[in-house]
Amino acid sequence: MASPPQSLTTLLARLAASGTEFLLVGGLAAVAQGAPLTTIDVDVVHRREPDNVARLLAFLETVDARYRGRPAGQVLRPSRDALLGDGHQLLQTSLGPLDVLGAIEGGMDYASLLPESVTVTVEDQPVRVVRLEALAALKRGAKDAKGRLVLAILEETLRKRDGR
Repeated sequence: MASPPQSLTTLLARLAASGTEFLLVGGLAAVAQGAPLTTIDVDVVHRREPDNVARLLAFLETVDARYRGRPAGQVLRPSRDALLGDGHQLLQTSLGPLDVLGAIEGGMDYASLLPESVTVTVEDQPVRVVRLEALAALKRGAKDAKGRLVLAILEETLRKRDGR
């Protein structure tokens, strides 16, 4: 894995060690596969089943997870019901930002993304990561400038990796 901020790799490794089933997506997933990107958060799609959500909630408590963007003094913690849904939970933890996503582009959830994943090791923990090809395919529908730039980087990384 390239070198994202140490706290993000620690956050990811601790999440993996918690036994929570999730897939790493987004910028850190691309970095883990050699893409020269900078990222400031960890994005995961989790398995939205009650037992897994219970493990995820227990982990989130250990890292003092709370929703980002709240007014000073208003702390809002993630809930079981929110994590069972398909929405995005944009959290701040003691180790950095963590986006817990029920589904991503096109309604892709844990079950539909799992076949598109590979395993990498982060701080001695196995982590399932959505493959670079699948990340690029998801970005192909991007309308914003950032999404188009990221797509160009992903495609160039794939070309270099595949010797094209």
